[in-house]
Amino acid sequence: MGTRDRLQELADAIGSREAILFTGAGFSAEAHCCAGMPLPDSAQMARDLWALLFPDEEPDDSTLADLYDIALVRAPDALREYVATHLRIGNAPLPASFRAWFSAPWHRIYTLNVDDLEAAVVRQFDLPRPLRTVSALADPPAPVEGALDVVHLNGIAGDVAKQVTFSTMQYASRLARRDKAYERLVADLQSHSFVFVGTKLDETVLWQHLELEGSAPEDRKDSFIVTPALSRARQILLEQHRIHWVKGTAAEIADQILGPQRD
Repeated sequence: MGTRDRLQELADAIGSREAILFTGAGFSAEAHCCAGMPLPDSAQMARDLWALLFPDEEPDDSTLADLYDIALVRAPDALREYVATHLRIGNAPLPASFRAWFSAPWHRIYTLNVDDLEAAVVRQFDLPRPLRTVSALADPPAPVEGALDVVHLNGIAGDVAKQVTFSTMQYASRLARRDKAYERLVADLQSHSFVFVGTKLDETVLWQHLELEGSAPEDRKDSFIVTPALSRARQILLEQHRIHWVKGTAAEIADQILGPQRD
């Protein structure tokens, strides 16, 4: 299928008002944190946590997951401060493409990110619907009439560092049991088109729950993954799950599908 046809399919899915947006780290890449810097990726976070834990030593190949586990025990106050300042969105102006994505008529939004991007979007832009932030790791907030739910599968950065999923043991705990948020996500995947943005879909907990639920790909609706690049093997794997690649950045697709954006 040609690129233009795939873009039209994506536009039709979003226009149906039944599609679900699913975002990963790449989606928030153009936002800046409360410390005034771009949000850290996993490699930068690992470097930052190493400097926090072992300031007088040369970095080795310690993973972010392991470093986060150690920081929870050895430097909980410093970790809490780091999460609050580096993983929360500050007041620097956001690109108008964020307004377009959050203004689209989604049925629901899921995110792997722990940043509070939607709160910053609400501060800076007028949206057609209120947004309700929901953490999968905390009690749900009160319902908001007409609101669009933004479900944070790995928690939300805040005052308690344990309320986000980063560490080896945190992931091990989630893999050892069924997770209600992921069960709901898999149920949604059986009945709604998804638009995945800013992720290569290598989230182990997601694939675990797909296997646990045992839903057949042919029973699902067509979904789409928006990313500038995707390996050939990953393309084939995702196509087997009826997830089709749309080449482009979040900003480019917002301009092509959701309409030209003006700052």
